[in-house]
Amino acid sequence: MYLTQVPPFIPKFNTHNLSSAAHIMSKPRPINKKLSCIDAVKRRRGSNARPAVPSIAFIRSCRDRSGSMSSYGRASGDSLYSSIQDHKKNSKDNNVKIFYSLTTFDTKAETHFDNEDINQVEMTLEEAHEMVSPRDLTRLYATAMEELAKLRRSVKESKAANPDKQVVGVFELHTDGQDNESAPFTSRDLNTAVKAARAEGITCIFAGANQDAVTVGEQYGFDRDLSLTTDSTPQNASAGLRLASQAVMRACSGAPPQFTRLMRQQSAPVPSFSDSPPTPPYSPSSSSAAAALLALGQPPNLIPPALNLRQSAMAPPIGLTRQTNC
Repeated sequence: MYLTQVPPFIPKFNTHNLSSAAHIMSKPRPINKKLSCIDAVKRRRGSNARPAVPSIAFIRSCRDRSGSMSSYGRASGDSLYSSIQDHKKNSKDNNVKIFYSLTTFDTKAETHFDNEDINQVEMTLEEAHEMVSPRDLTRLYATAMEELAKLRRSVKESKAANPDKQVVGVFELHTDGQDNESAPFTSRDLNTAVKAARAEGITCIFAGANQDAVTVGEQYGFDRDLSLTTDSTPQNASAGLRLASQAVMRACSGAPPQFTRLMRQQSAPVPSFSDSPPTPPYSPSSSSAAAALLALGQPPNLIPPALNLRQSAMAPPIGLTRQTNC
């Protein structure tokens, strides 16, 4: 018997089927996989949501111009002028209508702008220096309490008039020392005023020189994360003042305004004692910070005197004198 090899089955070539397959292969398939970064780039609801950019923002800037501020040199005026320009740019870039107020204080408080559209605020650099030119004493508590009351009222009225818009309020307080002109008001009264504003959603930012601003700010009612210690020397003061202004801008644009560790280091650099410790006081800020902590009942971290490691623990024995018999 002869076996005949059966050829393999070859399907009939169909050009219609080929074109259909090509069409199916060329058609993109939908991807249902969620991108891992979508929560970071989209504004979503929930606890991790990125806040929406506010429609209206009220800024009340309260700045110390007492005599002790002379240690800042021109940094105070330069910072004030640049902050106005930055707020104008922030308003345009984020489409936020910003109403700006500026009050300076020494023995008395003086309001230079009161709820003005930031784009209508006009100020030259020399005018900025004149507004914060140092003089007289420090009316800190009373001025800050007055400005907070005005800000709370403005925010409340704007929210009532614009129920469909997001309205925020930002208060910033700059100072370089303790109050000596607000009696009978005390830091406890300021604490109450700041916490009442924060309870209504107002962001309160404190920048203080010649003190531990985190500790003092907390005593005044400010959040520790929104209190920044600044240097008071002309060389370094501008960095801290600029960072405080940027925190205000972040609050107005819906970004977290808190200060990071890097920002704190830039604002008040910690001196390095790697070579040899300097003779106290180490800087105007450090010596005053120690005094501020003592005033708050908290001892500062004092640096112990340097030890001479080559010095022996016991005094060397007195040499013996050989005696001879006569």
